[in-house]
Amino acid sequence: MNETLRLIQERTSVRSFADRPVSDEDLAAIFHSAVRAPTAGNMMLYSILHVREPAKEQRLAETCGHSFIASAPLVLVFLADMQRWVDYFEIFGVPEHCEQEGIPFRTPDAGKFVMACCDALIAAQTTVLAAESLGIGSCYVGDIMAHREEHCALLHLPRWTFPVALLCYGYVPDGLERRPREQFAVKDIVHQEMYRRLERAEFEEMMRPIHERFADVLRRKELTLP
Repeated sequence: MNETLRLIQERTSVRSFADRPVSDEDLAAIFHSAVRAPTAGNMMLYSILHVREPAKEQRLAETCGHSFIASAPLVLVFLADMQRWVDYFEIFGVPEHCEQEGIPFRTPDAGKFVMACCDALIAAQTTVLAAESLGIGSCYVGDIMAHREEHCALLHLPRWTFPVALLCYGYVPDGLERRPREQFAVKDIVHQEMYRRLERAEFEEMMRPIHERFADVLRRKELTLP
């Protein structure tokens, strides 16, 4: 197994980080990796917000329900960003040109929104792998999409943007045990030529490791009860 495949296989989410900032050199490498990610039509329909103000980090920790956000050395919010292209068109007179030519000026539609979300998430995952190669762990926080109105106000987001993912990063603490979670097998995820719905027996086999893991967690919690 080569180093890239090993990194992908062994990567797990990290929610506690070493007490030191991400170096400028590593931060630059993470950002440069993001902009090398593939995007729809090379339009780069995403932006990255680097959140550094402690008050904002604390508020995000509260609204997203994850205290580790406030203590993470690096917090990035990935935005589906169609605002850049809307602004570009308006600044260079595209709406006026459309009016002169009798062509309707179209604002972003649902298809563009989905593409922008894909662009943002591809860039996000690229930074995750780049960070991992530098000894920097990370954790996705999808709750950034909840309470959207408050997050848009907090982060001063314009109309044609949407917060798709929040990621926390930091150097992995010494001695932290990282065990990949049980996940579905390749045969349960990969379909050949067409979608195939699973039968009951296949569902039981697919879910057995997950059910066993949760049962084990419940047993251990019971053992710690007074």
